[in-house]
Amino acid sequence: MSRLFIYDENMVDERAKITVAKMAAVSDIVAPEKQYIQYTNKGEVTVLAGCVIAVGENAVFKTVEKALTKANLDQGADFEHGKDYYIYICDPGTNSQDEVYLISLNSTFPDGETWDDTNTRKIGGFHYGRVRNTDEHGRAINTSGSVRGSGWESNTRVDILPNSVWTTKHRPKCDPSGMVYLGNALWGDIYLSSDDGANGLQSVYNSTPITGTEGLNWYIAGERARRVGKRLPDYMEFTVAADGSPQGLDNSNANGWTAKTNKARTAVGKIANAVSALNICDLVGNVWKWLNELMHDPTAASGAWYDIFGGGYGQAWMYSSTGLHALIGGGYWNDGVYCGSRAVNCLYCPWNVITDIGVWCVCDSL
Repeated sequence: MSRLFIYDENMVDERAKITVAKMAAVSDIVAPEKQYIQYTNKGEVTVLAGCVIAVGENAVFKTVEKALTKANLDQGADFEHGKDYYIYICDPGTNSQDEVYLISLNSTFPDGETWDDTNTRKIGGFHYGRVRNTDEHGRAINTSGSVRGSGWESNTRVDILPNSVWTTKHRPKCDPSGMVYLGNALWGDIYLSSDDGANGLQSVYNSTPITGTEGLNWYIAGERARRVGKRLPDYMEFTVAADGSPQGLDNSNANGWTAKTNKARTAVGKIANAVSALNICDLVGNVWKWLNELMHDPTAASGAWYDIFGGGYGQAWMYSSTGLHALIGGGYWNDGVYCGSRAVNCLYCPWNVITDIGVWCVCDSL
């Protein structure tokens, strides 16, 4: 360890000199508020004025208000449905030039021979996908602005998800990709969980939701979520996140993957109406979602120990061998009108491996 700064009124010692490199080395992003990047219009986010941001060792910028659109993409002409985008502030390399902003699909640094990790800094990002139109209170509306008025179910658009916009100071503890802010310091996945190929879970558009088909039960769902810094929601968190998702239909998949004729799960995010007021897809229908709540069903006069876990995980003291139940929410692929934002099922035990039960994850704010 060595001194970076010292006092020397004659400025002979190099350690007494304040340089850009030193400022950059000790500088975190200083911003007027945590959400210093915000959704401001369709296809647009805005960087607030007054942020002080160091980039590499040779530049410290103070921002002015700056709107960013598809014109700031490092490649391509438009945003792509279902993709996560990352926002970079870049140092063009000369003192006469101001900062450059680029939006990229790359999570490390923007495309182009000019840019690398020495002259760019990731300051935030967002997801581009399905958005439900709401009023100022976050309630689902129809095209006339009536809360749950006629035709409200189909009043969605493809856009930047306003509540997916994150910054280095306003974000979940885990990787913010594929997530939206739910309020009250909680973030949720935009899509039902799928296998990330590394014994964890991911939130990815058009992927197959993980279920008991891949060996998932309540315990394994929690373990996989933990590996990526997430957890299962409780019932209240689920219903709040799912609010604004239309109820399922018996004879149609228009509002969600719920029709009585369906035989299996489907890829996530493919049904336009199946999105909540918080812009989360498939919380109603497709597959049930394990919740972080348990109940006990006392079906016998006295309790006993039951060896139901297997494999050296201990035993459960219950009133029957199936006394402990874990709640599941939302409904599944052929539950029809039973599916909904408050739909709940109390039938299954947490050790059950069921092909129609999957998982959706949340994470606390950083």
